[in-house]
Amino acid sequence: MRLTLHNYIVVVAMFFSFAASAQQRITGMITNAQTGEPLVGAAVVSGSDAQNGAVSDVDGRFEITVPNDAQSLIIRFVGFNSETVFINALTTIDVALTESTGMLDQVVVVGYGTQRKSDLTGSVGTVQGKAIERLPVANVEQALQGQVAGVYVAPNSGAPGAGATVRIRGTGTLNNSNPLYVIDGMITYDATLVNPQDVASIEVLKDASAAAIYGSRGANGVIIITTKNGSGTQKGSLSLSAYRGVQQVTNKINMANAAQFAQLYNDVRGGVPYYPDPASLGAGTDWQDVIFRDAPISNVQVAASGGSKTHSYNFSGSYFDQKGVVETSEFNRLTLRLNNHWQVKPWLALGNNTSYVLTREQFAPDVVTGAYRMPPVFAPKDSAGNYSDPTFFGLAIGNPAASLEYNSNNRRKGDRLLGNLYGEVSFLKNFTFRSNFGFDRASFMSRSFTPQYEVSGSQVNKADRLSVGLDWKRDWIWEQTLRYDKEIGKHRLNVLAGYTADERTDENLGASRENFPGTAEELLYLNAGNDTTQLNYGSASDEALISYLFRVNYALSDRYLITASWRTDMSSRFLPENRVGHYPSASIGWNAGMEPFINQLGVFDRLKFRVSYGILGNQASTGRYPAVGVVNSGLYGVFGPDEALNQGATLTSLNNRNLRWETTRQTDFGVEMGFLNNRLQIEIDRYSRNTYDIIAAVPIPDYVGSAGDPIVNTAQVLNKGWDMTANWRQSMEGGSWYISGTYSPVKNEVLALSDTRSEIFAAFLQGEPASRTVVGGPIGGYYGYQVAGIFRTQEELDALPKVGNEQLGDIRYADLNND
Repeated sequence: MRLTLHNYIVVVAMFFSFAASAQQRITGMITNAQTGEPLVGAAVVSGSDAQNGAVSDVDGRFEITVPNDAQSLIIRFVGFNSETVFINALTTIDVALTESTGMLDQVVVVGYGTQRKSDLTGSVGTVQGKAIERLPVANVEQALQGQVAGVYVAPNSGAPGAGATVRIRGTGTLNNSNPLYVIDGMITYDATLVNPQDVASIEVLKDASAAAIYGSRGANGVIIITTKNGSGTQKGSLSLSAYRGVQQVTNKINMANAAQFAQLYNDVRGGVPYYPDPASLGAGTDWQDVIFRDAPISNVQVAASGGSKTHSYNFSGSYFDQKGVVETSEFNRLTLRLNNHWQVKPWLALGNNTSYVLTREQFAPDVVTGAYRMPPVFAPKDSAGNYSDPTFFGLAIGNPAASLEYNSNNRRKGDRLLGNLYGEVSFLKNFTFRSNFGFDRASFMSRSFTPQYEVSGSQVNKADRLSVGLDWKRDWIWEQTLRYDKEIGKHRLNVLAGYTADERTDENLGASRENFPGTAEELLYLNAGNDTTQLNYGSASDEALISYLFRVNYALSDRYLITASWRTDMSSRFLPENRVGHYPSASIGWNAGMEPFINQLGVFDRLKFRVSYGILGNQASTGRYPAVGVVNSGLYGVFGPDEALNQGATLTSLNNRNLRWETTRQTDFGVEMGFLNNRLQIEIDRYSRNTYDIIAAVPIPDYVGSAGDPIVNTAQVLNKGWDMTANWRQSMEGGSWYISGTYSPVKNEVLALSDTRSEIFAAFLQGEPASRTVVGGPIGGYYGYQVAGIFRTQEELDALPKVGNEQLGDIRYADLNND
C-alpha cells in the first residue's frame, strides 16, 4: 500500500492522539496530619515534570493529569514537611502532611510569653543554646558576636572576664545605648554572670513591635535569655563537659629592634652619633614579650536534668578560669544554677530559676601602650638589678615591667544571686494568671594596694596606699499578668494584660589610707595605715518603676497576622508632671507563601511579609536626673579688712522641672523567605529609628553662677539600615551541617544638638579629642588630622601645607579648610 501525503498526515495525527491519551488522571485530598483539617492551596506537582502541577481547593481536594510513566507526586505546603508519594497505578491518593516543627510550630520567647515563629510580626533574632555552649568565652555577651543581624558586639577590652559593648541597630542616643536584658523573667542591664553553657535560647527583640512591651526601657533593644530546664518526658541524666585552651596575642606589632632603633635615633639627632655602633646592640628587648604571655583558659561543668509528669528540673555547676594575656591578670567564676517547674495541679504550676555566682578578678595595670613606647635598647632591669629608667627618651615613658610588679595588686571579688519565683493558675479554660517575682542581689569588694617605689622621676609613688571599696545592689520586680488564648476554626487570638512594679537600690562606700608598716598581706588592712591620711566616700541611690501593659495577637488562617501593644510607665527618675510615658506599637504580617497563587509557583517553601511601627523610651539614658538644684556649702574664702576666713556657698547644678523621657520612633519592613525545602532561608529587614528629646548637658553663660551645665531635652539622632541573614541547613546520612551569614549596614546621623552647643568632643588621647559629634555626622565620628602622605622631596616640603616644623620623611596632612 502506498502511503500518500493524506494518509501520512492521518497516521501522524493518530500517533499524537495516542500519545496524548497515554496519560492518567489522579485525584485526592490533602489534610493536616495532626488535626485532619483540609489544607487549602497545597501544591501538587509531578515528580517527572515540575511544570505540571495543581493546587488543592477549599476542601483540600486536587486533580492532576500526569503521563503514564510518571513515578511520583510531590506535595508541598508552607509550614509542613513536603511529601513524595509513589503512584504505582493508583488513581486516588490522599496525603496527610505533618507540620514542620522547625518552621510553623517553632516557638520563640517574646516579652511576657511565647509565640509561634510563624505568627511573629516583629523583628526577632533567635540563637539556640547549642550554637554558643561550646564557645570558649566568659559570657553570653561575647557569645552573641556574629550570631544575629543588626547586633554589634565588641569586647570592652582584652582583660579576662571582660564584658562586651552590645549595640542593636546602631547607637541611638548620646547617652546609655546598652540593651535591656531579661534573664528568666528578671530585668537587668548586666548579663555577664550568665554561663553560656546554661543557655537554652536567646531572643533579640530588635524593632518597636517586638520591644514596645518593655516601654521606657526598650529603645536600645531587648535581649531575652532563657536558661535550660528539664522536661516531663526526660529521664534523669548526668553530664560532664570540659575544655581547656591557650590564648595568644597573634598579631604583635612589628617594632624596631635595638640596632634599628639606635640607628634611627642617630639619624634624628644628626651630628655626632649617640650610639657609635648600633649593630652591636643586636635585637635588644621586644617589650611585647615582657608583658604578654600564653594564657590558659578552661571550663568544667557538671549538669543534671530530668523530669516526670509533675516535676522537671535542671541543676548545673561550672567553674570558669581565664588567665589574661597580660601578665598578672586573671578571672575566675563559680556558677551554680537550679531551675524547677512543678505541675502541682492541672490548673496550678509553680517554679523557680535561680543562679548564684562567685567571681574573683585581678587586674593588670595599663602597660600595653607603655610597651610600644619603651625603647628596645633597655632591658627590664639594669646590671645592678634595678628597673631600667627610660626617661632619657621622654618623661612620659615608664618601665612596663616595673608597673607589672608595683601596680598589679588590684583585686575584686563579688557574689550575685539572681532569679525568679513564679506561679501560674489556669481557669475558665482559656485564661492563665501568672505572678512572677524576680530578684537580683549583688555585692562586690575591691582592694587596691600600691607600695612605695621609685623607678624614675616620673614613675614614682612616694607613699604606699591601700584603697578598699564596697558596692551593694538590691533589685526586685513583681509582675502580674493575665493571658487569654482562644482558637476557633481559622481564628487564633492571644490577649495579654499586666501590671508590674520594680525597685532598684544601689549603695557604695570606700576608704583609703597611706603609710603601712609593710607589704605583707596580713598588714594590708585600713587600721594598719596612718589615720591622718584617711579618706572616705559613700553614696546611695534608689529608683522605682510602675507599669501597665497590654498586647493582642490575632491570626487568621495562619496567613494574616496583627499585633498591637501598649505600655504605660511611671518612673521615679522624673518629677511628677513628666513621670508618665506611653508606648504604643502596631504591626501586621502576611504569610504569603500559604496563598494558593504563591504556593503553586513551586518557588517558595516560606514567604512572609511584615510591617511594624512603634514608640519606645530610654529612661536609663544618663542615670538619676537632678530634681532640685544643688548648693555646695563647703566653700571658704579669705577677704575683708581683717582678711578673715569666711564660709560660703554656691549653686553647683541647676534642676530642670521640664525634663521628660527620651523617645524613639521606629519603623520596620521585613521579608522572610525559604527555598529548597527550607534548606535555604533568607531574612531581610529595612528599618528607620528616630530618637528625639535626647537628654544632654547644655552650656550656659558663666554669669549664671552654676558650676555645672543644666540637663535638658535637646538632641535628635536618626539610624537607618538593613538587617540581612542567610542560612543554609543540610541534612545527610550520619549528620548535618549548617552555615549562616549576616550583613548589617547602618547609617547613624545626628539631626540636632542644641542652640548653644554645635559639637561634642570625646575619647581624649593625650589631651586631644579622638572623636567629635556634630550635626550631619555620626555620633562619636573619628576626629583628627587626615593623613595625605609623607614629605618625600624638598619641593613638597616647600610647597605643601605644614602643621609645624616638618622635615623630609615626616607625615603630611590634608588641608581641609584652606587655612
